[in-house]
Amino acid sequence: MASPAASTRRSPDSSSAGSLRPSKSNDRLAISVDTLVNHLLVSKRSLSSMTLVLRADEIVRAARQSHEDTVMLAAQTGFLRNAIADQVVILGRVGKSLQATCEWGKKDFVQLVKRMDQVDGELEGTMNMLRTTAVGTALRPKSEARKSLLDFVDEGSVHGMRDAMKQCIKELQGIQLSFDGDLLRLETDIRNIKKIIDNAPTPAPQETITKLLVEIFEHSATMAECLASLTQHFDMCVTAIRTTEGAAALARRKAAEVTQSQGGESVSISGVIAEQESNRSDLEPQTAEDRAEMLRVVIQDARLVDGVVQDIQDHLAQVEGKNAALGDQTDLTRKAHLGMLDAYATLGEIGDRLADYLAAEEDFKTRWEMEKEVVFTKLEEMKQMREFYEGYASAYHGLLIEVARRRTVEDKVQAILRKAQESVDKMLETDRAERETFRQEVGEFLPTDLWADMQGPAKRWKIVEVGDNGQEAAEGFADANLSGN
Repeated sequence: MASPAASTRRSPDSSSAGSLRPSKSNDRLAISVDTLVNHLLVSKRSLSSMTLVLRADEIVRAARQSHEDTVMLAAQTGFLRNAIADQVVILGRVGKSLQATCEWGKKDFVQLVKRMDQVDGELEGTMNMLRTTAVGTALRPKSEARKSLLDFVDEGSVHGMRDAMKQCIKELQGIQLSFDGDLLRLETDIRNIKKIIDNAPTPAPQETITKLLVEIFEHSATMAECLASLTQHFDMCVTAIRTTEGAAALARRKAAEVTQSQGGESVSISGVIAEQESNRSDLEPQTAEDRAEMLRVVIQDARLVDGVVQDIQDHLAQVEGKNAALGDQTDLTRKAHLGMLDAYATLGEIGDRLADYLAAEEDFKTRWEMEKEVVFTKLEEMKQMREFYEGYASAYHGLLIEVARRRTVEDKVQAILRKAQESVDKMLETDRAERETFRQEVGEFLPTDLWADMQGPAKRWKIVEVGDNGQEAAEGFADANLSGN
């Protein structure tokens, strides 16, 4: 529509067609009063678009407030996200520390089990050696079943030692399992808070929100400009009616008829015309040329009224659409903020448990070292037990040598005794012969009671084995008999 300045001057290129001006011949109007009044009524109705402009203004104020809230929430959300991300990094480092401790425990457990297997294998080898070493028959009663060195060992102590080692393994596994549970809970906490952060929507970009707000402002400003042009057109119409003879009365009558026929909102123009009559406006034409120019602008702008009203409606639709999009972005930012608040609350709960996780690591190390000391003690006992049994086997071989030595000594003694027995036998045989000769030569001359032993048998000598208690053994090594008359 034409600007206010255009209503006060004639365009040099404007056509006289459609203008309201005095006729050069008879001073008749080129535009009818009815048409001019219709333009006024249409212009008056177009001013109802003011409600649309007011609606747009309300939306603008709400959008501005929403934008301020969104900017504040976005800043808080960004701060929380960065702070939580830093804390999650710290939690990750704590988790890695606990994981490293857990892996160290597993590796140490494997080394301990290998050491246990090695010591147990060495002990088992010693036990097998005792089991396969048979006790010599010369050392045991002939009626006794064949035995091995293991039969003289209390295997219960070996089994007890192995059971103790198995219990140590169970204790180590229990300590490891307990710490694994603490580590798993920490990892679960970290995964949960990361999931909350990942699931939280990202706040809308500030560029997008600002662009929407600017577009809302632009559409609203355009609506205000359109309303201003409609108001200006209406003022021109009123001026044209007021300066045309009989037009004001006709306009009032038609306005009343329209109100009665449509039964709708009243179309009142009396007050406006009266106000302009009392207050001359800047639109008041000063010359016939000014009046003709004014009528030309009114006729020209009248064709654009419906389009301008439609433009206002279209711009309002754009404002409402942009405002809806802005609302979506605001809701997205609020959801992101709520997500960060949820993550922050979860982080606080994890922080309350963090001391327990760190204490669990220290407790694991302490209990692990204590149980390792028990394992090392048991391993040393198993080693000493193996050394004892190896000493037992070695002593058995020394026993065999000792038995052989003693048998050699006994054989030598018996050989000497046999030689002595032979010498005694010879001496006794000589003694018997001499006794017989003596008895034959002088025996008949000597009374028998002269010497009690004259007729007695030769004396006998016996060599017997004597025990530690001084008692004679059941069997002697040799007997020597001496008889004489």
